Amino acid sequence: MFSALTLRREFSVKAIYSTFPATLLFYSARQKPSLYEEREGRDRPNDLYEDRVNLGRNGLVYPGVFKDPSTSNGATMFPNTFMMQELIRLNYDEALEREDEGQQVNIPFIYTVPKDLNQALDEFYSKHAKQETANEWLDKHPFQSAIADDADAKWMSM
Repeated sequence: MFSALTLRREFSVKAIYSTFPATLLFYSARQKPSLYEEREGRDRPNDLYEDRVNLGRNGLVYPGVFKDPSTSNGATMFPNTFMMQELIRLNYDEALEREDEGQQVNIPFIYTVPKDLNQALDEFYSKHAKQETANEWLDKHPFQSAIADDADAKWMSM
């Protein structure tokens, strides 16, 4: 049985799209994106505030709505607008300043997700995913054989 919390959707209206609406950019302070748990913030002074996330009780990250409208619960991406240019330049300048102060600084990267990502995903699914009709799949996967929703370790290992 699902709880009311399970059925509540916590999506920010600024982030709900069925396709990528534009080419989007993500600034990362290092070569690999590094989202971190919010409570680790004091231990990660050189990481971006925007990269913090709140974990669910099961350790997974879920979208959320926060009092601060600039807060997301995941990687924040923007198109190449003046605001994004300012964010990139501000963060990069801060990294250069830390480097000038003698601190070890990772090389920052910009990740660009093209507007046509959905087309690339469609091609990926066509090439690599096993495709079955719903009827075929249901015949092969009886309801009784399903894994419990809260058995994260089990269904994530498959």
